[in-house]
Amino acid sequence: MKRIGVIIPAITDNLQTELLDGVFKTASAAGCDVIVLTTMTNALDFHIQTEIMNGEESVYCLLERAELDGVLLASQYFVKENVRRTISEKIRRAALPCVDLGGSELGFETVSIPQDKAVYELTEHIITKHDCRRLIFLAGHKDNHDSEQRMQGFLRSADKHGCTYEIVYGDFWRTRAAELGEELIQRRKELPDAVICASDIMAVSLCDTLRNGGISVPEDIIITGYDGHLSALSHFPAITTVCGGTKELGIRGTEKLLSMLGISPIHNEGSGLHIIFGSSCGCVERFQSYKEAALLVEKNISNEAEASELLEMRIHSDYITKTCSVQDLSDLTATIDETAHSLKGYKSMYWCILPDWDSSPEQPEICKTKPFPKQMLCPIAKDAWKDGRNVGLFHAKDIVPVLAAPHEPMLLFVLPLHASSQVFGYCGLAYENAADFTVSVMLFDMMSSVANGLRILRHKLYAEYLQKRIEEASLYDKMTDMLSKKGLLLFLEKQVPEKNGIMLVTTAKLAATPTSQQKGQLSDTVMQSELLLANAIRLISGRKMQAARLDKRTFAVVFPLAEGTAPEQYTEELMIQLEVLIRKMQEGSAVGFLPEPYYVCGYVTAPPETCISALWDKLNDSKPKGKGFIGISQLKMLRREIHKAPELDWSLAELAKRLNISKSYVQKLYKEHFGISYIDDLLEARIRMAKQLLTTTDLRVNEVAASCGYQNATHFMRQFKEKTGLSPTEYKKKEI
Repeated sequence: MKRIGVIIPAITDNLQTELLDGVFKTASAAGCDVIVLTTMTNALDFHIQTEIMNGEESVYCLLERAELDGVLLASQYFVKENVRRTISEKIRRAALPCVDLGGSELGFETVSIPQDKAVYELTEHIITKHDCRRLIFLAGHKDNHDSEQRMQGFLRSADKHGCTYEIVYGDFWRTRAAELGEELIQRRKELPDAVICASDIMAVSLCDTLRNGGISVPEDIIITGYDGHLSALSHFPAITTVCGGTKELGIRGTEKLLSMLGISPIHNEGSGLHIIFGSSCGCVERFQSYKEAALLVEKNISNEAEASELLEMRIHSDYITKTCSVQDLSDLTATIDETAHSLKGYKSMYWCILPDWDSSPEQPEICKTKPFPKQMLCPIAKDAWKDGRNVGLFHAKDIVPVLAAPHEPMLLFVLPLHASSQVFGYCGLAYENAADFTVSVMLFDMMSSVANGLRILRHKLYAEYLQKRIEEASLYDKMTDMLSKKGLLLFLEKQVPEKNGIMLVTTAKLAATPTSQQKGQLSDTVMQSELLLANAIRLISGRKMQAARLDKRTFAVVFPLAEGTAPEQYTEELMIQLEVLIRKMQEGSAVGFLPEPYYVCGYVTAPPETCISALWDKLNDSKPKGKGFIGISQLKMLRREIHKAPELDWSLAELAKRLNISKSYVQKLYKEHFGISYIDDLLEARIRMAKQLLTTTDLRVNEVAASCGYQNATHFMRQFKEKTGLSPTEYKKKEI
C-alpha cells in the first residue's frame, strides 16, 4: 500500500482540517495511507528558536527514515522561512516526489484552484442583491497569486456593473484591515457601500474595528470575506464568505501527487467553492432574533468552555501526578493505558520511542540530534477503549507497527514526543476523519506528561548511576587506587576459604639512612613511609594477588596458596621483595628514609570481617617495642636485611649481638622458622645476587665474587657450581 506524507505545522483551525479531509478522501479512495507529520506549535519569524521548537521540529526528521512514496507540503502554514527551507532540504535528500500546496517558491510541483469565479459570484450578489455601487477590495499581498485571482473576480463584476471601487492592499492578516477600519471611522476615506476582503481574518478584524468605532455592519456597510474560516462563521455578525477552497486544494494536490506516482486518482468533484451567506451582508432574516440567539449561543459556548477547562485542569493534574511517580517504562505504559480514554476521537495510538532512550545514564539531558534510528521501540499500542499491548521493536521505515501488516487505508497523525529539546520519539494517532483530530489541551497534556515521565525515568537512572559510582568509589582508596577496606571485604566474600592466604603489613617508624652527602646529618624532610610502602606493594601485586589499603599506613595482600604451602613461607618471601623494592626506590635520593615494615599473616577465613579483625589485633600485638629480642619479628627483619645486602660481612656473632640472644639460640630459631640454616640462607642470597650480576653487568668473575661478599674468587666459583651445576662463566653464557 502506498503512503502519502503530509507535512504541516500545528493544526489549529478548520481550514487545515478541511485540507486534510480532502487529502484523505482522495488518497484513501486510491487505496493509500495518509501520514500527517505535524506539531503542537507553529513559531513565528520573530520568535527565537527555543529548545521546545527544536523538539517539535524533530518529527520532520522522519522524512529521511520513513518509507513514504510521496509528500504533500502545506508550506503556506509554516510561518518561519528557515523551517520551510529545512523541510524542503529533507524532502530532497530523501528523493521524495512532492507537491507543494503553498505555491512553487520552494521549487516543487504545485497546484492551484480557480478562485476568481467564486469572488465574482460573491461580488455579483453584493451589487445586485444589496444594490452596492461604491466598493473597496481589501486584497492580500501585492503580486500574491491567490490575492490576484480573487481580485480578478471582483474586478470583472465591478467593471461589468460600472461600480466605483478602490483596491487596498493588505496582508491577509489583521493589521492592515484594522488600519483601514480606522481610516473609514475617521473619514480619511469615504465610507463605501461594501468592502470585499480577500480573507476572513481581514474581514473579521475590519468588522470589529468598525463596530467599535460606531459604524454598524451590515446597516452602514457590508463586509464579506474569503476562506470559510471558523472565526468568520462563528463571528457576530457572521461573515458572508467563500468556503471549500482548502478542501478543494487538498483534493487537487493529492490527485496530482497520485498521478506523479503512477496511480490513477478517482476524481472527486466535492462541493467545490461556494458561498455561505451570513448576516454581515444582511442576508439573515429577522436580524434582531438572530442577534439574540447568537448571543445566547455564545454565552452557552463560554459556559461549556469554562466547564471543559476545569475538567481539563483536573485531568492534566492527574497526568502529571501519575507520570511523575513512575518507576520504570512498564509503569509509564500502564499510566498511558489508564488515562488514554481522556483523549477523544482517536481509533488507535502508537507510542514509539528510541530503543536506547535509557542509555548514557551519566548524561540524562543529552539526546541524539538525529533521533530516529532504523528500529524504534513501541512499548504500548492501544485501540480506543481497549487494553494496550506491547509491540516491541519494529522498523522505523514503517512509522508505526500496524503499517507493516495488511490494513485498510489509514489516516495517521504523527507528533513529536519530547521534553524541551530532549527527543524520545513520536506518537502516532489514527483517526477515521481529519475533523476528529484537534490540537487540544488534552492532547498537549498527554504528550507533555509522557515525555516528562520518560525524562524522569532517565533522571532516576542517572541517580542510580551516581549511587553506583559512589559505591564503586568507596571500594577503592583514592590515593593508591588499591581496594579500600570495604572493597577488600567484598573481594574476600568471593574467595574460597583455606585456599588463599592474607598478609597485613604496616610500619612502626622510619629508619633514617643518611647518605655521604649529608655527612651524618639527617634532612628535616621525611618522605611518607606509607606511600613508599604502597608503591612497593603495588609493584609486587599482580593478577594473582590483590592489594588493599586499610588505613593510612596499613595494607593487606591476598594471595593464592599452593597445596601444602603455609602463609608464613609465602609472606616472608614477599617481605624480602618489598624491602628490596623500597631500597631501590630510595636510591639516588639526597636522604633516604626507609620504613620499617612488620607484618602478620594467616589463612583467609569466613566471615571476612572476623578474619581481618583478628589479623588486625595480631598486628597491633606484634608491633616492635624497645630494644632487645622481643619476638620472631626482629629475627625476620634481620633475615630480610641479609637478603637485601648479602655482600656484607655477616656472622653468627653479629646476628646474636643484634638480637641480644646466644649464637646457638639464633641457629635454633633460624632453622625452626625459616626451614634453612643461617649459613645456607646467606649462601643462597649471595648466589642469587651473583646470578643477577652475571646476567645484567659486564663485571668479571672475580669482581662479581667481591661484590657478593667473597674474599676468595676460587671459593666463590666452587660454591656457585655446587648450587647451580654450572661455573659462573658457563652460567653467564647460557643465560645471555
